[in-house]
Amino acid sequence: MVPARSSFMGLNLTSQSDLPECMASFSLQAPPNTDLWRKPPARDTSTAPILYTALRRPFIAAEVTVTADWELEWDQGGLVIFAGLPTGRTEPVPPSSVSHSVPVSGPGRNGSSGNSNSSNNSSSSSTLRSRAGSAGTAAGTETANSTTETRTTNNDSAPTSTSPPPPYVTPMPAAKWVKAGFEFCNNAVHASSVCATSDGADWAVAPLTQCTTSTPSASSTRSGYPSSVSVSVPQHELRVKLERIGYALWIYFLDGSLGWKKLREVTWFFWGVEDKAIRVGVYASRPANFGGFGGGGGAASTSQRHGRRRNHHNHDNYYLHQQQQQQSQLSHSQNCLFVEFDDLEIY
Repeated sequence: MVPARSSFMGLNLTSQSDLPECMASFSLQAPPNTDLWRKPPARDTSTAPILYTALRRPFIAAEVTVTADWELEWDQGGLVIFAGLPTGRTEPVPPSSVSHSVPVSGPGRNGSSGNSNSSNNSSSSSTLRSRAGSAGTAAGTETANSTTETRTTNNDSAPTSTSPPPPYVTPMPAAKWVKAGFEFCNNAVHASSVCATSDGADWAVAPLTQCTTSTPSASSTRSGYPSSVSVSVPQHELRVKLERIGYALWIYFLDGSLGWKKLREVTWFFWGVEDKAIRVGVYASRPANFGGFGGGGGAASTSQRHGRRRNHHNHDNYYLHQQQQQQSQLSHSQNCLFVEFDDLEIY
């Protein structure tokens, strides 16, 4: 079942308008130095162009055919599935609705709100009154004032008002993900898979059966007798599949002569994961670094030298600038990996 275009989101694309019109057949352009990878401690590389969708139903399977001119080490493309938000995506944290209240007044440090101080002061005032009547009245006044000051001091020791502390947000662990598809390494194409947890990622590849073709040999041309030799032809196309079986994620690839072959079983992928947290899509990446996209900087320096010589010819500078931009764009485009995706199915 081909998913609707409106349900897809783009990651590391120029803009959301770069989404293909038809999700059954489209392509992704991966510039140099792009990758989806994870190394401990929680160091994520998420620069690869990705198209993904959040499912409305429990995930069952996804498959796609991947095609490209694989030529540089670690060129790759295929399916990717996330158990949570893709790396590089964040969701706003809703404001906390928990209210915090602090009592405005309460007992003093001794728990009696100053009552013991009042009784002590009262006994002192009685002694004073027994010694002198006129002095007793003044002593009683001082006692009342002392009691008032004691209560005020005890009440001031408790906080009268305070702002609620900020809500504690539990750090979310890095989302686990799996990518599987075509990868070029050691001068050969492979079916590859990478599984990532919060601790890091691993990598596994399986060699593909080389396509062979027969061509006339030199001896047959000289002798006139038909003979041929088998020549290996690099494979440029691969169909890959992800399938859920229980809590496990199975990875397959389609071998032209043997049919579907099992590549890997990820036993823990769906354990503890809600169905609504699954995101699945496609990716392409070219981890090779060209260091400035293959000579773009040299073209810029040449145009600047010519521009300083002919500043009085503004139109010459304009055309030189346009030529520089065209050369830079052409160099950038030539260094990109173009991966085609056909017959995408997610169900």
